[in-house]
Amino acid sequence: MSKLFVVFLLTILTSTFLNGSIIHDKVENIIGSRDYQMHKSLIGLLFKNESSFVSHEKIKYNKVFKKLQENGLLNLRLDRPSQIEIEFIGLNKTFKAYKILNDTMQILGYRYFFTKSMSIDHQKNLVWNIVLKVEYILDPVMLIKELRANRCKVTEVKNLGSNKWSYTVDFENAELTNAVKIDKNEKFKFQKPLRPYMLKVTDAKSLQVISRNLNHWLPHIVFFDKDLKVLEVIKKNRIFKGLKVKIPKDTRYIKITDMYNLINIKRGLSIIVR
Repeated sequence: MSKLFVVFLLTILTSTFLNGSIIHDKVENIIGSRDYQMHKSLIGLLFKNESSFVSHEKIKYNKVFKKLQENGLLNLRLDRPSQIEIEFIGLNKTFKAYKILNDTMQILGYRYFFTKSMSIDHQKNLVWNIVLKVEYILDPVMLIKELRANRCKVTEVKNLGSNKWSYTVDFENAELTNAVKIDKNEKFKFQKPLRPYMLKVTDAKSLQVISRNLNHWLPHIVFFDKDLKVLEVIKKNRIFKGLKVKIPKDTRYIKITDMYNLINIKRGLSIIVR
């Protein structure tokens, strides 16, 4: 057996061992030591092909959680309704991170939670801790799916014990997929809103909003740059049938809503961007 072949074989074995321990350590953290020991043989079989779940020593959390869920190893139900805490660490794009995370929680049906703390760490990343009372732990499969839809990548998940979880998410390439792209000189008719309208524009100069008959629109418009930093806010405390305004330079997203209640624009709005 040549020395070169021995080195190659040792490299393969070492890589397999490292990947295996990365996966098994993470699975044990996610489901808890008791369940891990109980199902260790099954877990070894499910994650036998470690390379499917690890890339460059980074865990593919979407695949890991999906595999656990499909095989009944992801128990989300709590013994009784309890408070759980979720820590979100948003890497890159602080404002966009908060917007997407907040919208994602709403989409997943978590409308009633409170912020325990929010800060920006020394690396300028968002650290947002929320608390909610639930019967089930936040479904990581659904959470990761929604975040991936916005081009966000979950890079770390930790079960911190005592019903506390931590998710680290990279927002470097994030986009708001719920934003409607409006081309210049295009007229777009929005129907009854379930949430504020969100537009995506490019090099636009002016915005015209036309309110439908029988609406009682009190304008509230927010202009954001590509990272969702607020550029300008327009609020009008009286009813408008239409409004035309300049779009600030570097605007990428525009939120249009009512000052007080979406029911005031229940018949929808028409938008023209120039």
